[in-house]
Amino acid sequence: MKFNTQKAIKAQREILKRAKLKPVGKVRLIAGCDLSFFNPFKTPTIGIAGFVVMDINNLEVVETSYATCEVKVPYIPGFLGFREIIVLNKVFLKLKNKPDVVMIDGHGLAHPRKTGIALHFGVIHKIPTIGCAKNLLYGKVINPEKNVSEITSPEGEVIGFSVRRGRFKPVFVSPGNLITLEDCLKLTMLTFKNHRLPEPTYLAHQLVTKVRKQLLHSKDNKRSNCND
Repeated sequence: MKFNTQKAIKAQREILKRAKLKPVGKVRLIAGCDLSFFNPFKTPTIGIAGFVVMDINNLEVVETSYATCEVKVPYIPGFLGFREIIVLNKVFLKLKNKPDVVMIDGHGLAHPRKTGIALHFGVIHKIPTIGCAKNLLYGKVINPEKNVSEITSPEGEVIGFSVRRGRFKPVFVSPGNLITLEDCLKLTMLTFKNHRLPEPTYLAHQLVTKVRKQLLHSKDNKRSNCND
């Protein structure tokens, strides 16, 4: 079935209406999640999603989990939420330790229609979410030479932050659902260790990369149905 971008835009508008920016409250567990695909530019393909749940006080890992699933939505920038949500949902629903906040490798408000995957996922699960991406999708970094710089929309609204640490390239952080801009930045800064990415999404990326390599070399890598 061909992906209908006009219907997807209408769905994103409805999703945005349900999103809220509000103080996140007390946080103990924060999860990072990431995705990988057998072939990211092929449709259908097999998607792999991984979650790493951590204690935000000491950044110790509490739980890891992953799942694979056939993905039939094509790769179209600006609509990745529809492509990725089914695999993310599959892992999230089987977590034994439900996080207080989910950090997703992707965008939240810093999106042409303010509905990046972090906001999309947060609205569906009614959970605070943060988007943390390696590339800027939308908006302008006001002072790119600074370690922390605001990202603004063409209308001048602050929609996120560019965060640069030491020798690393910046990451682009924006709120998804049920979290403020300030809390989004604060929690992200608490989760950095020795990598470009915050530790939750860094470890989630490591997890899905490892699983992908294992599956590609296994006899079961041609499975087309959803599997744990």
